[in-house]
Amino acid sequence: MREIILIQPKAGAWEKMGARLPTGLLSIAAIPYNQGYKVKIIDQRTDVNWKKTLINSLKNNPLCVGLTCMTGKQIFYAIEASKIVKKHSAVPVIWGGVHATLLPEQTLENEYVDLIVLREGEITFAELVNALEKNESLKKIKGIYYKQDGKIIKNVERNFIKNLDDLPELPYELVRISDYSSLNIEGTSLDFVSSRGCPFACSFCYNCHFNKRTWRAFSAKEVVKRLKSLVEKYKIKTIYFQDDNFCADLNRLKEILQGIIRENLNIKWGTLGLRVDTAKKMDEEILHLMEKSGCVNVDIGAESGSKRILELIDKKITVKDLLEVNKKLSKYPFIIKYSFIVGFPTETNKEMFSTIKIALRIVKENKNGYTPVFVYTPYPGSPMYNFAKSQGFIPPKNLEEWSKFSYDDWYFNFKSWSSPLQIRKLKSISFTSLFSNKKIKYKINKFLIRILFDLYHPLAKFRFKNNFHFLPIDSLISKKILGDKF
Repeated sequence: MREIILIQPKAGAWEKMGARLPTGLLSIAAIPYNQGYKVKIIDQRTDVNWKKTLINSLKNNPLCVGLTCMTGKQIFYAIEASKIVKKHSAVPVIWGGVHATLLPEQTLENEYVDLIVLREGEITFAELVNALEKNESLKKIKGIYYKQDGKIIKNVERNFIKNLDDLPELPYELVRISDYSSLNIEGTSLDFVSSRGCPFACSFCYNCHFNKRTWRAFSAKEVVKRLKSLVEKYKIKTIYFQDDNFCADLNRLKEILQGIIRENLNIKWGTLGLRVDTAKKMDEEILHLMEKSGCVNVDIGAESGSKRILELIDKKITVKDLLEVNKKLSKYPFIIKYSFIVGFPTETNKEMFSTIKIALRIVKENKNGYTPVFVYTPYPGSPMYNFAKSQGFIPPKNLEEWSKFSYDDWYFNFKSWSSPLQIRKLKSISFTSLFSNKKIKYKINKFLIRILFDLYHPLAKFRFKNNFHFLPIDSLISKKILGDKF
């Protein structure tokens, strides 16, 4: 069997704080790897010589090269890798992930892309590589787009995997675990995905389209089993649950926490996915179990301090809910990251300031809370995307244009609802919010960046608290710290 090459593209400057484990690539690699295929993962974020690594790997005439890609700067680096593949070989280039799923035809129109794997790709990719290995027709493979005689062929969509427990464990041995960080806690850490999707419909989120508002999960028993295996095999000390909505099922969550305690895994853990309304439903038993099982961090999507904006984005929560949850969680030792967003279409300065006020109040009322503020970016596949277009946003017309698309610069390239002065202020708010609270340091594993953070922190705190955002100092600092545009 020929080798399969999988590439994790870079996503921009913020990854210099610490790269996350490429769980998506490991997941699609699992079935072919268990079938006997040799799989090589090239991570642009951890391999400074990734181009040389790729060129040398192409000399072995691999079966295919696969890339995963989110909307934004990952596209730029994915195109760069795809160009190298086409220059040095004739092997097919396969794209998967969020962006390729949301805009498959436009992605496939690019000369450097040969096939698209839609949505979750484990079974689809396994069938695809087997067909390529045997030189068989691709007509019957569900969940792919491909080119044939200059035309784009759309195969029938594949249904979501019903029982995630049937999927093999991730082949973590394909990467060097020490290259990645989940939380800045002493000891080896790993990212872990225990569920997929989200049943809610926040209008700015791609999940509405990508996972079609479904939520599927590994059973609690299977999660605990796999966690125990990782702890024993790799001496794991920290687990970060990358689920979009880890706590969607509170009964399942309770079983997982009880299992971690029962098996005496002795780990610290954090999670990306907790909603305000779910946290409101948590009783003291679950919260105590979270603490006892080793919880050190929870990320919550707060989004806005404005009632109208919360309704606009269909968040299904109120500011009162948010403040009640913050008060409730303040009794526990885990760090709470409340993520906010500013710059939504039609959002006024008054509404934006309401968000900042609530962010400051949260930190004041919870010593373990911190409140990064991000700038809204209209991503395809979300209901808000169409609303943004109605407000003047003109989306990129091809994959090359999408490669330059990020909240760093799209405002200046396309007509929008905000002036250049307003955009500069939004970006400054985002930057200072990140550095105004020292709690963020638990996610920074680079020593130099931690030092620079400490130096800039007092100024950032002053600027964020006093709404002082009209000097371009943030751009200068970000270039020094991150080496990229902010």
